[in-house]
Amino acid sequence: MHFSAQWPAQMGSPDLAHLQAGWSEEFGGRPLVFEAADGAALRGCVFEPRQTARAVAVVAPATGVPQGYYRAFALWLASRGYAVLTFDYRGMGHSRAAPGPSLRNWVRLDLSAALAAARQRAGQGVNRLPLVWVGHSLGGNGLPLIEGLVHLDAAVTLGSQFGYWGLWPSGWRRQLTRFFFSTWIPAWVRSTGRLPGWALGGGEALPAAAALDWARWGVSPGYFLDDPECQSWYRPEDFRGQLQLWSLSDDLTYGPPEAVNALADCFQRVGAKVERFHLRPEEVGLPSLGHFGPFRRTAAERLWPLLLERLEARVPQLSGAAA
Repeated sequence: MHFSAQWPAQMGSPDLAHLQAGWSEEFGGRPLVFEAADGAALRGCVFEPRQTARAVAVVAPATGVPQGYYRAFALWLASRGYAVLTFDYRGMGHSRAAPGPSLRNWVRLDLSAALAAARQRAGQGVNRLPLVWVGHSLGGNGLPLIEGLVHLDAAVTLGSQFGYWGLWPSGWRRQLTRFFFSTWIPAWVRSTGRLPGWALGGGEALPAAAALDWARWGVSPGYFLDDPECQSWYRPEDFRGQLQLWSLSDDLTYGPPEAVNALADCFQRVGAKVERFHLRPEEVGLPSLGHFGPFRRTAAERLWPLLLERLEARVPQLSGAAA
């Protein structure tokens, strides 16, 4: 596969001026256009530290969540010495014009392209910077399918799961999740041509192809492994870094512990270095977190340092990133 990107410091693309003209100053960071293997132009944002960067991080978004949601977290990471890339999946946010917005393309082409862009910033050889993946929900869910996993030094996921409905807690939550995948999503796509954001529980509306991929995977015991197109992409054994997966006690709608455990098992079965953490919001002095709370500003003081400290303690290459 071939990916191309130019980090803003070296960017000479004629598309940059057009992108900057439509870029909100309020959003912050600097715009980046990078290409996926099929030529789709994805749009992201780069947050550079004031000091010399000591590591590079990709913040991979959840389903239906625009990259602006992660701005505060990205700025905080930059203050810790990380050069950070956020981005929108094709068909969403600033990448809305990019063709082929399906879940398959998001997890294989778009996530792989984001990693390739971050690798360019990290450099090569003895001066290569460590590469870190921060995945929220789908952004971690698709990790086993990304090309270039071998280049990651570390990954941390929040609310990322193996999304088969049978892994949800027994009782009404499990049946509601089954209904969501088998009936709710297809019905809204048939009637509106997409999955409205409110029908998803918040965020942007999902394009039809992405929503229907999600529905099919959600009713399949093997999740994306039951999708023939995904089977050849599945290579968790390529991941050589440190993986930490977090679940939250009040995130039973999207990230229940058993479903997060199942994603961890994808990597544990091939001998990867995996740690699982389960957090109650009161442990970090917060009344609630849920699926989306970990990236809100209210989590900045207690949760974000905890996430990074746990990861840096396990990855010697990151020991200087917070200096």
